[in-house]
Amino acid sequence: MILAALFFAAVGVCAQTPVEPPPTVVEREDTLQTSYVTAVKEKMRNTTQTGLMRLDGDKLRSSVAAFGTPDIIKSLQMLPGVAAGNELMSGLYVHGGDGNDNLFLLDGVPLYNVSHFGGFFSSFNTDVVDNLDFYKSGFPARYGGRLSSVVDVETSEGDMQAWHGGASIGLIDGRLHAEGPLWKDRTSVNFGLRRSWLDVITTPAIAYANRRNGDGTTARGGYAMWDFNGRITHKINDGNKLNATIYWGKDRLRAGLLEDTRSYMDIGMRSIWGTLAGALSWESSYSSRLRGKLLLYYTRSDSDVGYTFEVGGTGPQGAASTMYFNDDNICAVHDGGLKYDFDWYPNSFHHVRFGVSASTHYYKNAREYEQRSSFPGTEPETSKGDDGDRYSSAEPAVYIEDEFFISYNFTLNAGLRASAFGTGLKTWASVEPRAALKWMLNRNICTKLSYTRMKQYAHLVSAMYIDLPTNSWMPSIPGAEPMVSDQFAGGIYITPGRFKFNVEGWYKTMDGILAYNGANAFYPPLVNWEKSFTSGKGESYGLELEASYASPRIDLSAYYTLSWSLREFEAYSMFTFPDRNDNRHKVNIVGTWRPGKHLSIFFNWNYHTGNRITLPSHVIQLEGGSTEFLYQSPYNAKLPDYHRLDLGVDYCMSTAAGRKVNINLSIYNAYNHLNASFAMLETDRKGNYTGMAYGLVPIIPTLSIAYKF
Repeated sequence: MILAALFFAAVGVCAQTPVEPPPTVVEREDTLQTSYVTAVKEKMRNTTQTGLMRLDGDKLRSSVAAFGTPDIIKSLQMLPGVAAGNELMSGLYVHGGDGNDNLFLLDGVPLYNVSHFGGFFSSFNTDVVDNLDFYKSGFPARYGGRLSSVVDVETSEGDMQAWHGGASIGLIDGRLHAEGPLWKDRTSVNFGLRRSWLDVITTPAIAYANRRNGDGTTARGGYAMWDFNGRITHKINDGNKLNATIYWGKDRLRAGLLEDTRSYMDIGMRSIWGTLAGALSWESSYSSRLRGKLLLYYTRSDSDVGYTFEVGGTGPQGAASTMYFNDDNICAVHDGGLKYDFDWYPNSFHHVRFGVSASTHYYKNAREYEQRSSFPGTEPETSKGDDGDRYSSAEPAVYIEDEFFISYNFTLNAGLRASAFGTGLKTWASVEPRAALKWMLNRNICTKLSYTRMKQYAHLVSAMYIDLPTNSWMPSIPGAEPMVSDQFAGGIYITPGRFKFNVEGWYKTMDGILAYNGANAFYPPLVNWEKSFTSGKGESYGLELEASYASPRIDLSAYYTLSWSLREFEAYSMFTFPDRNDNRHKVNIVGTWRPGKHLSIFFNWNYHTGNRITLPSHVIQLEGGSTEFLYQSPYNAKLPDYHRLDLGVDYCMSTAAGRKVNINLSIYNAYNHLNASFAMLETDRKGNYTGMAYGLVPIIPTLSIAYKF
């Protein structure tokens, strides 16, 4: 409240119509469905924060489904202020961020890895998702630990009255979902299971090819992914509720080649990565004015990428010789934590949120290897090694924020977050002020302003810009300080009837961000890793426009983003230079048409100016015929502009038994435009250099079928 008073005095405004604290909610069977939907719409209209978008599970499940699977991250990529990065990947670059600065929460539990198959689709199963809040700016004080965005995903509690669910199969995976009561009106369960089935095709195909080959060479390989979401909810009474949630996801990729003739050679590659997250929560209403939620959680992300090489043979005297080498790149981060959050309504003018949290982090990043050799006439030799760093750290935090109704048309959300982080090598502390102000000009028009400071203590160590299981999380240590951002945002929001028009701008600075300056490598450095990175600054600013229309038959939205994303690294350039995802213009048009109750038609059209790459600016021919390339600055070349149309059709029909069958046909890149994925310099016969861009992703049609009961 002190912060609220200071902010109020500074801006000279005076708050909103007083509201009474909500009474304790007693849930009943389906009777509050309409009221709930209305409440969500009112929340979106009345929220004080800038940069907030709320998406419900039904909307996420009803859209173009690339590869036959609806995807949360790809839905967020279409929103203004967000860059997608590499095509088909689950990149999320928000307001000039680096992609490793997004806070992902699943039922309050932080997740470090949120993608399958190298980023082709995310780890969030939309079958079990109830809603998500996506913040690009104006972060409330209850969120912390990342710079650029918050993706807060909540799963459904499960139906307390009756069982229902469904099963579906798409291009690369199949899904199973069910929910219902274990104890009617008291205990419910909701679970979802996904598994890819590419290995069902590739395994017999490889076996058939090996039989046809017949030259002593045998190939092996396959990919499989699976994940499981589960939630059990138990109502003790009207004021107390217990939840137990779990998420487990895994990817496994393997490939190998065995040549077995007189001598043999066996080469194998394996990659296993995944996430495990579990939580127990207790929600309690201590009174009509005070509620609390206690959360205990554990989350883990790990990967093991390795290869083996073995050769052997028989010499002239019949003696055998062998040589074996095994290399494993292991990256893991384990978190255990506690959160206690409170909602307090001291009077009609204030909604106070406050809480504490404490978490421990354990980082294990190591390269393990083993080598064995045996040759005729010599003693067998064996050597083993383990290079890497391990860190343990603690991170406590406390926050308070006050939603303060100043007058009938002014609302202020002022908050403060304090945190600390230490590994034993050094301890950092941070105080992060937050403030957001809303001014209602009339019932349908309001303006908002916000300021936020965010601190991030974890770094993603990567030698490439692709989401690979070789990437590893590391804590802040001397030589790799925590990252910090300051962001100002503001806009005007107009909601006349079925229409909505928003104009929002932002300015954001980032300090302490890291860039890789080591040699080209598949594995990132793990020993003295901070010496392979350089620290710098970032700046991002821009303008977002949104226009949308919603009716029972038609939903239509158009988004436009004008943005600049710049970097300043003294190790690379004495001047600022554009970021890799500095897309000046971005346009997204998203639409849904429901001509009848059984048919829905979707489309997405995406356009943005091309991503940036680094190409030589000068070529020098040296004596002896060698060539030297000079670079003026990083990301000095722009790829061709990107554009793509996606189409989708949903047809839902009912069986005689009252079950539903949903058929989805989706077409990714409908007019087959090969967007540039990379570029390189090429020479003609006269030795002239020309930049050539290459596209990789063609039109991809997908048919999926879902059965609901």
